[in-house]
Amino acid sequence: MRTLAIGIMGCLFVAGSAAAQTAAEREHILREFRQGVAVYQAQHQCLDLFPEALSASVPPPRIFTLPVATVFRQIIAGALASDDAMAAMPRVTSPRHHASVLEFVPATALHAFPQVLERALPPLPEGLEYRLLDHDLVLRDAGAGVIVAILRDALGAGGAWKDGGKE
Repeated sequence: MRTLAIGIMGCLFVAGSAAAQTAAEREHILREFRQGVAVYQAQHQCLDLFPEALSASVPPPRIFTLPVATVFRQIIAGALASDDAMAAMPRVTSPRHHASVLEFVPATALHAFPQVLERALPPLPEGLEYRLLDHDLVLRDAGAGVIVAILRDALGAGGAWKDGGKE
């Protein structure tokens, strides 16, 4: 019985229908996001002083935790619910690039960030920016040119958005 209950909960989670939160829960989760960004910024200031400390042994920042990823996907889905918003999305014609955290990626390799999403997502401190890399939402340190965090398939793997909503 317990296995069945866990299986059902897993199916609901994957389907996204178990993602409703109260306003207080959502605010708590977004506060977690802001704290993760603040931790990265504090570490980045140290890395500016000691750049040799940046290596594979440096743990990636924990920004898009599971609860944060769920809330961000809900916000993005809500922002893209209209046909006008879908039409404003960039067209993806290149093969998928799976970047990794702390990888250098020039701004020219990333899609411009749509205004509809910019208005919907939490604001970022100066020096950090949201960008799109295929279906993924990327949090990028604009000064260093490195990816700070990645939300995989933030726009959905189905790709209904990739041809301006007219797939």
